[in-house]
Amino acid sequence: MLSLGNLFENEEAATAAAEGIYTLELSIADKHMTMTAQRDPLAIYNKMSIADMSTLCAGKFDFDTYFQTLGKSVEEIGDINLMTKEAVIHATSLIESTDPDTIVNYLKWQVMHETAPYLSKDIVNENFRFNGTVMSGTKELLPRWKRAMSWTEKALGDAIGKLYCAKYFDEAKKVKCLSIIETVRKALEERLKEVDWMKAETTRESALKKMAGFKVKIGYPDKWIDYSSMKFEEGSTIYTKLSVVGAFNHNRTMNDMNKPTDRVKWEMTPQTINAYYHPSLNEVVFPAAILQPPFFNMEADDAVNYGSMGAIVGHEMTHGFDDQGRKYDHEGNMNDWWTEEDSVEYEKRVQVMVDQANNFEVYGKCVQGKLTCGENIADLGGLRLAYRAFKLTPGFATAPTIGGYTPTQRFFMAWGTAWRQNTTET
Repeated sequence: MLSLGNLFENEEAATAAAEGIYTLELSIADKHMTMTAQRDPLAIYNKMSIADMSTLCAGKFDFDTYFQTLGKSVEEIGDINLMTKEAVIHATSLIESTDPDTIVNYLKWQVMHETAPYLSKDIVNENFRFNGTVMSGTKELLPRWKRAMSWTEKALGDAIGKLYCAKYFDEAKKVKCLSIIETVRKALEERLKEVDWMKAETTRESALKKMAGFKVKIGYPDKWIDYSSMKFEEGSTIYTKLSVVGAFNHNRTMNDMNKPTDRVKWEMTPQTINAYYHPSLNEVVFPAAILQPPFFNMEADDAVNYGSMGAIVGHEMTHGFDDQGRKYDHEGNMNDWWTEEDSVEYEKRVQVMVDQANNFEVYGKCVQGKLTCGENIADLGGLRLAYRAFKLTPGFATAPTIGGYTPTQRFFMAWGTAWRQNTTET
């Protein structure tokens, strides 16, 4: 890649630079927390002032100038959360011990790596060969028009989402989806009231309060992003456009710093086929695009919709009580509302799922149960809640057999259909 970018005078110099960059990156990575360790919200919450962060790093990095260059003074930014302390301390220490030319080469590489999909054809192809084929098993680079569309959506996601919703989103879907959501919430309420291992009523009351406080967002945001300040010069290169978009998004982020939490902002565009639970806001969000088959079908009966959309709703709600989500209260604050006894009982049950997942093998590799347990808890809990909610629907007792399949069979068939995938060994 360095040779293709003509960043060095010859192949030998490029190879030497690559080795230096690799050694530096390996050292930086060595002090980062593992993905499993980062799943603990308490471990990655280290709020401090920038002055304290500078002291922590023994004054080896000029954070004041760094943040001013980013567009905010230290006073404007206020306190920050230093997620991975050891990694930052180590990275700043490397500035003194690393050859300056290697640092310059590292920064050049970061720019090239980040922009590689938008540069010359040979760089695009090499970037895909490694990151797409070698690392991910993808056999073929998407055609240029699809890549252009993808980039446009990343740049103007809300603007495209607004057009998408105007053309494809039926508001009646929101009413039907909300009905499913509230029935799943009712199933969760019943479950929380009957959990026998939760001994303390204070724990149960807090859990019920959190469940009742789930905020719901469906379809699209109440407030769209204003792109009017994003200006493109006629005839500008794709790299220039990339820089304009990057600056726009950077400025939005910087403007949000040290301000009250924006509780109407969405983390996904309406055209994203996905959903999420936000622990700090205690909300479940379902973009417009997921309200379509196979996840949701206005023409289908309850067995199908609860097996697909109902399970997604249950999945996201269960995240509020998974091994991470349980550490946040009904207002989205990290607050331990569990008694010690109930917490111990909870962790015992988590460990059962971790141990079970650890025994699963895929192509000879064991699943990392601790890393995946949040999703495993949400999958199992979500499916259970959805089936329980389905049984709460008025028509469950009289639901007909269709195509030779009972309502219960069609519920699980819908779940399987929604989650079928094509994947490679890589």
